[in-house]
Amino acid sequence: MFKEKIIGFLKLIRIELCVFGTIGFFVSGILAGDLIGFQFEYIVGFLIIFVSEAGAFAINDYIDYEIDIKNNRSDRPLVLGLLSRKSALIIVIILMIFNLLLILFLNGVALFLALISIPAFYIYSLGLKKLVIVKNALIAYSYAGTILFGSLVTDAVLEPIIIYFAFMGFIVGLGSEIMFDIADIEGDKELGINSIPNKFGIKTAAKVSVVFYFIIIIMDPLPFFVLIDSRLYLDPLFLILILIPVISYVFLSISLLKNQTKENTLKLRKLIFVIMQVGVLSYLIGVLV
Repeated sequence: MFKEKIIGFLKLIRIELCVFGTIGFFVSGILAGDLIGFQFEYIVGFLIIFVSEAGAFAINDYIDYEIDIKNNRSDRPLVLGLLSRKSALIIVIILMIFNLLLILFLNGVALFLALISIPAFYIYSLGLKKLVIVKNALIAYSYAGTILFGSLVTDAVLEPIIIYFAFMGFIVGLGSEIMFDIADIEGDKELGINSIPNKFGIKTAAKVSVVFYFIIIIMDPLPFFVLIDSRLYLDPLFLILILIPVISYVFLSISLLKNQTKENTLKLRKLIFVIMQVGVLSYLIGVLV
């Protein structure tokens, strides 16, 4: 029984996505030159991001409980009966209180960023996700906000490479979320979510998503050709590494334009996370080596 509850809790907070969501935070600290060892600020920052995402996922399942039952969402712990709906609400409240305590350890700028960002992700589940574009923009902001937070958690300085990296995070976040909506089109209709595929069709959504991927294809290798950061400028190792995700984005875009079925989109959904991680790793190696 206890093991079942633990499994239900981990499914509720989407632990693998929470961990993935913190990667950009640490990479940002390294790119900015702020993270150089074991630092208390980064432990606090990691916990804030992790707990924020966990709470947002938990409240999403709590609110969508009835719809998830209708849609037979066997991946949802509340539908499976691993946790009760009351337990999910208690978890949300505990996570929110814990987060409020954690942000008290932040400096002024990072504190302000956390105070405007954390409530937005709870409000997202309460209604913002039903608004066309807004839901995509808010999730894309989470990519960028995590990167900005990684630089601001120790000081109030945003280095050019951080601003650039955060902008790329926002763009790839938009493209990915629009692509994800293609696979979720049926469920979104049930929820009353006005996604781009629902409003304009899946072919249009695929084209819009590919436009954002095309921007990333251009932006990813740009620091090699333009002096944005001296560590990446004219660095052959960085160029070789970053061409891997660039080429991957090209093939992913071609696949998406040819085939917008749920099966293919779900396959690309898994692939995009791998591509993003390779891109992040390319930047990381580029500044460290």
